[in-house]
Amino acid sequence: MAAVNEERMQATERLQRDLAALTATVEHPNGTCMVTASPKGEIKALHLHPALLKQGARAVGEVVTETVRLATNAAVQLSFNKMALALGDGMAIDVESIAGDSPFRSTWNPVTPPEAPAEQAPQERRTRAPRVEDPDEDAFFDNPSWLR
Repeated sequence: MAAVNEERMQATERLQRDLAALTATVEHPNGTCMVTASPKGEIKALHLHPALLKQGARAVGEVVTETVRLATNAAVQLSFNKMALALGDGMAIDVESIAGDSPFRSTWNPVTPPEAPAEQAPQERRTRAPRVEDPDEDAFFDNPSWLR
């Protein structure tokens, strides 16, 4: 019994060390920024493409912020994955029920450059027949002599 508890304590300490050192590196979808971040949102490394700097301060701020969010979400997801491997899926599910869904499960929406609106052809209006559950009602409303 004491040996099992000792193994659990060592596994817990190892997991804590692994999680404390965990980072994820993500490149922005437009390729102008790369960020390495911790699950806490600490920026460990930031690389900006010179083309981004030519777009102005606002663009730099938006791209860096989005990339930090993506890198942080990726690091948090990695921590959930490590925890699930170390503690088992059942414990990971319990942690998610307390902490909320993992980023990739709940909010993984990669930033993508805006698309130009496609030309839309005018759509013809179609009138749909009302959906009727009872066939007798359909027969009633199809009879024009009843509609006055």
